[in-house]
Amino acid sequence: MATATLVARRNQNLYRQPTKVVMGPTSATFVVIALVAVLALLYLNQITKTSVFGYKSAALSVQLDQIKSDERDMNVEAARLTSIQAVQQSAAAKAMVPTTQITYAK
Repeated sequence: MATATLVARRNQNLYRQPTKVVMGPTSATFVVIALVAVLALLYLNQITKTSVFGYKSAALSVQLDQIKSDERDMNVEAARLTSIQAVQQSAAAKAMVPTTQITYAK
């Protein structure tokens, strides 16, 4: 026989058995423990994310309250400045004249 024929026929009689997964009670216990551990880690991950979002929400709420307080302060300041300008531009203020001589009572 030629060499090419031997190479082609070398694996001709092999038969592969389908693999069967056989687990005993110890293996099944380890698999169950591993699944429970994975599920516990997923649960802890979700709880951690939820608490982080809670902290971020609380921080943003505090920041919003600070911004609202600043807005109120600025509205009061704008009203104060507007009122000074209104008084200075009123007819009564324009009719006043500055004094040049100041006398004090003794």
